[in-house]
Amino acid sequence: TMKLIAVTLALEQGKVSKEWTVQCNGTYILGDRKFHCWNSLGHGDINMHKAILHSCNIYFYQLMQKISFQDWKQMANKFGFGSATGIDLYGEEEGNIPGPIYMNEKYGKYGWALGNLLTFVIGQGDILATPIQVAHMMNIIASRGNSRSPNLHLNQTSEKKILSLKSSTWDFLDDAIWNVVNHQNGTGKLASIEGADIYGKTGTAQNPHGEDHSWFAGYIKINNEPVLSLAVLIEHGGKGSIEAAMISGKIFNYVHQNDLLQ
Repeated sequence: TMKLIAVTLALEQGKVSKEWTVQCNGTYILGDRKFHCWNSLGHGDINMHKAILHSCNIYFYQLMQKISFQDWKQMANKFGFGSATGIDLYGEEEGNIPGPIYMNEKYGKYGWALGNLLTFVIGQGDILATPIQVAHMMNIIASRGNSRSPNLHLNQTSEKKILSLKSSTWDFLDDAIWNVVNHQNGTGKLASIEGADIYGKTGTAQNPHGEDHSWFAGYIKINNEPVLSLAVLIEHGGKGSIEAAMISGKIFNYVHQNDLLQ
């Protein structure tokens, strides 16, 4: 799901166009180290739109080298990562979005390199994020930057969370994550339902202690109006394209069929 941060920054700064293409053969070599795509066979020639549709790691490894590490961190912070959302729950964690200062302090100036950044762009390495932060990112995208802090208490006033981006950037994000769910080759197609538009992004979080964790984050629109965002995390659930996407689809379908969004 963190791949959307790099795309947003690249589009905002004009570092690459959405038609910029890379070749994915399943493996990317940087120095003496190999970085892999989840699809070992590769995706072939792939542009920004297809990179999100297929969640191609190789595209993002190369995109991260086109943008500033510090700017990437700042964009992630603007989407609410690295700080508490302000939800009225005790003990909310801030998570962590590493930047140059953090890396120098933890590893020393010469203790980290470009390879670390290739793991960051796909949401791995030193990154820590909570499910509520991931859902909040989807709130921001669904509302085109006019969101509010989440809360559970009925009478609590939510704080406005404004993020200003180019209209074309919002349009691209909206269209790209719609295709993730609704295109026949999209990784999130198990989240689709009848009668409403579902938007989303899958994620597969590597786990050194066992099976990968399964993510899906997205939102539902009815009559072209966003009405509900969610983030589903299945610990040890495997690929986000399967368990988390399927459960998200069941949630979307339940609330839609029972008119819980009216």
